[in-house]
Amino acid sequence: MRINSLAVVVAVLVVTAGMPGAASAATTLDVTLEQDGATGDGLVVVTTNGTAAENVTVEVGGERAYAGNGTYRTDANGSVVLAQPEDTQNVTVTAVGANATATTTALLQGDDDLTVDATQATDGRVAVVVERNGTAVENATVNVTSENETYAADGDYRTDANGTVELDAPAENVTVTFTAAADGESATETTTLVAVEAPLAVSVEQTTDVTVTVARGDEAVENATVNVTSENYSGAGSYQTGADGTVSLPAPTENVSVTVTATADGDTASETVTLSTEFVEESKNFGQAVKRFVDALRSAGFNGPPGRIISDFVTANNPGNADDAPGQAKKNAVDAADENETAERDDSENRRGPPEHAKEKKNGAKEDRDDRKRPGDDTEDADGEAEAEDEEDEDDENDDDRPDHAKDKGGKKDKK
Repeated sequence: MRINSLAVVVAVLVVTAGMPGAASAATTLDVTLEQDGATGDGLVVVTTNGTAAENVTVEVGGERAYAGNGTYRTDANGSVVLAQPEDTQNVTVTAVGANATATTTALLQGDDDLTVDATQATDGRVAVVVERNGTAVENATVNVTSENETYAADGDYRTDANGTVELDAPAENVTVTFTAAADGESATETTTLVAVEAPLAVSVEQTTDVTVTVARGDEAVENATVNVTSENYSGAGSYQTGADGTVSLPAPTENVSVTVTATADGDTASETVTLSTEFVEESKNFGQAVKRFVDALRSAGFNGPPGRIISDFVTANNPGNADDAPGQAKKNAVDAADENETAERDDSENRRGPPEHAKEKKNGAKEDRDDRKRPGDDTEDADGEAEAEDEEDEDDENDDDRPDHAKDKGGKKDKK
């Protein structure tokens, strides 16, 4: 009987399981995407038969680049929070359950807030960019304020067509606040700018000699190592810069290419130049030309300080001022002319003529001679000159060191 009773029970269970409507209800998966008006975030909610579905996979994809793109899992509330996109776009969300899938698409509004971003380049310069929804904002105002007002670029600016303001590198590390404003909105960013040391630079200039200069920006670099390499140049070798950041090299004996490499504090700079003997010859010839010019002034009995006229001659004729000169001349024949000027000034002191009492006597004698001169006689009065020379005998004894032309000029009388 027990066996028969058990068989009946099993049969009843089988019949019951096979009856229509006896199976559990079908699973229904739903997904929604809405935007929070206060924060701008997107909120994804997944439900199963109206109940929050936890740990369901959610795939998110925007129609353009979007920070919220990716794969997520719903939390205990069946939800996923997505960031607001920078620009307005359609976002598609797909919920994947064990036995069902649900998809929805919604338009998420972009972030309309104004943004300002300051970026410092490797050379230390700063680019300030103002945008709205990822689009550059032209003509926005940008205020730059540093702590203790130590940044030279402090002030107010306007963005260009790219929504950008370019600022110089700071001279020292400094914290700066950037405030952008446009259409009644504003945005602020505070960042620390770092001072960047100016790059090492080397330059080569040729006059009669060759000068190598090593600097960082406008600052000379002392004790920099300078290596000069060339196959046929006597100045090849290693040097150290002085306090002025320079090294002097000899003039070349032939046209030659040299490479100059400067090293300081782990930085290196290099320059390759061609040194020219043609310019050396021009410089030598120019020095001779200046000497001839000064000699000509003396021979002509030039009376007065010669510095200005010699300077004008040098400026007009110096080959170092030519466009094709290999380097800007730092020294020229003016130095030699200045030395001649000193000597010429001494000569000029000795060419001032006889003392006042001799001039007075000479003028008296001249008045007497005027009555005896024939009309049209433009020659010098030898008798008057002799008389003046007699008056000057005592002075002439002290003037033996004067040049002959100076002695002659001192004894001459103005032609009438």
